[in-house]
Amino acid sequence: MKRKVQITLIGDSEEIDANNQIAYDIGAFIADKGWILITGGREGVMTASSEGNLKRGGLSVSLLPGENINEGNPHSTVTIATGIGYARNSMNVLSADVVVVVGGASGTLSEIAYAWAYNKPIIACEFAEGWSRKLANQQIDHRRNDVVVGAKNMEELKKGLEDLVNNLK
Repeated sequence: MKRKVQITLIGDSEEIDANNQIAYDIGAFIADKGWILITGGREGVMTASSEGNLKRGGLSVSLLPGENINEGNPHSTVTIATGIGYARNSMNVLSADVVVVVGGASGTLSEIAYAWAYNKPIIACEFAEGWSRKLANQQIDHRRNDVVVGAKNMEELKKGLEDLVNNLK
């Protein structure tokens, strides 16, 4: 693969300290691997992962729901104003080689559904509150034979993410 690996991180927009710390660490890991981080560019895990990524010299792309490129989090390297609201969730997922889920509410659930429908590998933090815990190790529906990969801790998440990236076609 000539282009860099692109990892989309999805999850809570609320400020949940535990989930934000997980996202920060994942963002830093993505930078350390030389991969590109993609988020929805807003608060919560999106800001935390971008901050961890930036502090390690990584490249993060924020796909914003609104029309103003200055409304993204202050740690993004690149911001793209889509002007399409929640519909940008499909763009977040389609831009991913792998999708990582940290917690999450209804917006995250829609991104998980897109990731499943678009046949994207998904890894979910079982150790974060929200949809990532609820859907880890689950098959969403009959359209695929695999499951949302679950990770019980950060070490499992890093190993699982590396395995998914190494299995990309």
